[in-house]
Amino acid sequence: MSKKILVLDTETTGLDAKKDDILQISMIDGNYGTVLNTYCKNVKKTEWPEAMKVNGITPEIVASELPAPDYRNVVQKAIDSADVIVHYNGQFDLKFLAEIGVTVPEGKEQFDVMTAFMPIYGERFQNGNYKRKKLVDAAEYFKYKFNAHDSLEDCKATLYCYYKINSPIRKILRKPLRLIGIKI
Repeated sequence: MSKKILVLDTETTGLDAKKDDILQISMIDGNYGTVLNTYCKNVKKTEWPEAMKVNGITPEIVASELPAPDYRNVVQKAIDSADVIVHYNGQFDLKFLAEIGVTVPEGKEQFDVMTAFMPIYGERFQNGNYKRKKLVDAAEYFKYKFNAHDSLEDCKATLYCYYKINSPIRKILRKPLRLIGIKI
């Protein structure tokens, strides 16, 4: 029996969940079907020039939208009904969702594609720890093209990378394929 997958991503006004706003929330299922994709009105900040350079979300785009807390029940229900939550550097998104009252139940299976991708890519710091890689790096590695920093597009790229990382051949070999010259 296959697991019910939920992929989630957010776009925000900055990096601090206490001071910044969620501007876009997206969730898809394991078949790339959209569960939720919405912009959210800002409530904590009136401008976010640095984030706007990255995600392209302006105050005008979100001015007539509902604030993120209004989606709490929808997001919580989707998380509760999933068997596994898939994300890319998801602790970032989960901190923002926690600020609006969304929680991941204890024991709920989660899969962080970033954490799984780091040893596949194989780049290390001098101390031996793997370097974090961006979603665009993982997508490029697996030959997936997308419009980064739109949370719906990021969800789709994350799911694609999730499936590549969990492909049968990779599970059989259990080591970074890049190190033996194979890209899948």
